[in-house]
Amino acid sequence: MYKILSILLILFSINGTVAQCFQIETILADACGDPEGENEMLVLKTLQPIDAANLVVDWPNNSFLNWCDDPVLTNSLNQGIFSSCGLLLDPPNSLIPAGQKILIVTSTNMLINANSFDGLTDTLYILYQCAGNTWGHFSNGANGTRTLTVSYNGNCIGSQSVNYKPTDLLGGDGAAIFYDNAGNGTYFNTGCNAPVPSINPNWDFPRVLCNSYNTLDLDEFLPPNTISNGNWSGDIENGHFFNPTNKLGIYSVTYTVNDPNACLVSVDSTIKILVEAPKVGYDTIVVCDSINQFNTWLTEDTIVDILINYNNEYICDSTIVRYYFINKVPYDINPKSIVLESDETHVFEIEGLGNYIYSISSNLGFSCDFPCDETELLPESETIFTIIIEDQDNLCTKKIDLNLSILYEPVLNIPNTFTPNGDGKNDNFKIYTEDIESAIFTIYDNWGGVMFQSKNKDDFWNGKVKAKQVNSGSYVIQVVAMGKDGKEYKELKTLNLVR
Repeated sequence: MYKILSILLILFSINGTVAQCFQIETILADACGDPEGENEMLVLKTLQPIDAANLVVDWPNNSFLNWCDDPVLTNSLNQGIFSSCGLLLDPPNSLIPAGQKILIVTSTNMLINANSFDGLTDTLYILYQCAGNTWGHFSNGANGTRTLTVSYNGNCIGSQSVNYKPTDLLGGDGAAIFYDNAGNGTYFNTGCNAPVPSINPNWDFPRVLCNSYNTLDLDEFLPPNTISNGNWSGDIENGHFFNPTNKLGIYSVTYTVNDPNACLVSVDSTIKILVEAPKVGYDTIVVCDSINQFNTWLTEDTIVDILINYNNEYICDSTIVRYYFINKVPYDINPKSIVLESDETHVFEIEGLGNYIYSISSNLGFSCDFPCDETELLPESETIFTIIIEDQDNLCTKKIDLNLSILYEPVLNIPNTFTPNGDGKNDNFKIYTEDIESAIFTIYDNWGGVMFQSKNKDDFWNGKVKAKQVNSGSYVIQVVAMGKDGKEYKELKTLNLVR
């Protein structure tokens, strides 16, 4: 265990109040490695000298197991820092000076290969929680707001709490939160590197920029973990602005940061910016008859300007000038709506000279495939014949609907006498019709009794009831018919039976 100082120094600010001990800078809430609970981390920055043994962490989702020394683990982690100048230190006698950073690891069983410290450019004091917690400390799968509290019992104000929402963590393993001086959190992802915002000049910028865009404030493109008091240089204006107006080509901008406390005193990051002007392109579309574009039917040759929006405010919107050429089929049929007498045929004629073929189909099943030579149409009822004409010169087609309707004149011819005497003449009674779709007739005696009832218009009565001849006399016939014109026809008259 780290030794506890027997003498505590009480530090006062000018106004006599106790100064703040430390500031929480970073939480690695979704660690790399398994089990996750042994690889999570947080970073503190000391504002006063502190005794690490008196730090206590109230984890959002686990118990605090106290501190354990592990210089062998610290040495192994330092062996992984081979391309930079950073260093991890075990605090001597548990004392950590002011202005230093403390990296807290949740277990001495952490996986060395799961979290890279290579690239570290700062000197950090490292503390290990004793082994035992394998479940996560930060509850990164929970809903709602979680709170981390670090407390210190010593010479300064020793408690700070920060909040975060697990649902806002970015990118799974490596998800972290960086806190500013006011405790406001910004979510980012370490990519399974140690969560230490050391001397970092990196900035983010769209590498393609339209020269019609407004002047940019480059300071707004510094990520949260980038040192913000650096210097801009290169193709800039007024210290930290880039203006693409009247520019074309590649421009270079560099951001340089200095940190006298880091092992690399000065580092920089340069981005090449390609400034472009809006582009105009041209294309042609050739179609037959018509085309639906942008919810509009085009039936004549047309020129349309199409704006290409890249959904990126920095990239120029381009324009395509599109030429639409509409090929027409030079054939037609007239008239397109005809009324025929019942059983009358119609002969159509295709107007226009040239090389064409056609097909015919109807809504009632008639068809004549390419190349059809039928020109005479006989509709049984009102019918739409669809004629498709294909122009053999450009292979464009034209569809023409030919509507043939029929003028029906329904007729009921009901004889008033028949002679069922077996002489072969007029022995049966039946009705005669024209343009009648269906009909039934009923024959009654003079007292209303049913002598005979037909089932369809072609039935007949032979003058018998139950195989027995009825007497000569007068009877009543009632006819109910449905004409092909859709109307109902009724008729009641006297029928004379003569033997």
